[in-house]
Amino acid sequence: MAIAVVSFGAVYKWVDEKGSVHYSDKPTDTHNSEVVNIEPGPSAEEIKKASEKAEELKQRFHKEYISDQSQNKERLDEKEKQLAQEQQCLEARMQLAILQELHLPAYRDEQGEFHAKWKYDTYQGNREYLDDAMRASAIEQARENVLASCVNPDDAKEQELARMKWIRAERCAKHTVELEALERPGSRAVTQDLEKKRRLVKVYCDD
Repeated sequence: MAIAVVSFGAVYKWVDEKGSVHYSDKPTDTHNSEVVNIEPGPSAEEIKKASEKAEELKQRFHKEYISDQSQNKERLDEKEKQLAQEQQCLEARMQLAILQELHLPAYRDEQGEFHAKWKYDTYQGNREYLDDAMRASAIEQARENVLASCVNPDDAKEQELARMKWIRAERCAKHTVELEALERPGSRAVTQDLEKKRRLVKVYCDD
């Protein structure tokens, strides 16, 4: 209609006998016609400015989106780096805790990790047992690893928590192996023993 106004002038409205509304660029002689007041549409200059403004907003929002994505990635990378450092610290503390259990024989596995020989030990590979001198040297190296990977290397509470986590992991592994043996076909395991072992696995293996 705005184009019609510009091209042909006024627009007229009239209603026929059936109540239908009609629009025309000329008044009718048979019905009462009234001029329809139509607000003029935006000018070409206004349309151009609006388009430029829309493009400006689009570019700005795009830059903000890219910036947000970049910041989110940086935060995620930093979080992953922090988690990796915490895991490295925990592993170093656990190795130190194993070596400091002086009442238990200690050995190095095929991957160079330390273990303690006790009733919850489940390692099945080759072992290199440590004598006193080797153990003392390994303890010093483990302490250096804790210093290098932990934010608070001298925190006794954190060290004890790592020790308890090692003990829990060892018990989890032991009970899991025993449960798998009980659940094998033909094991003839008693239901009561199965349920007890499943409870122990849940206690020590669930976080």
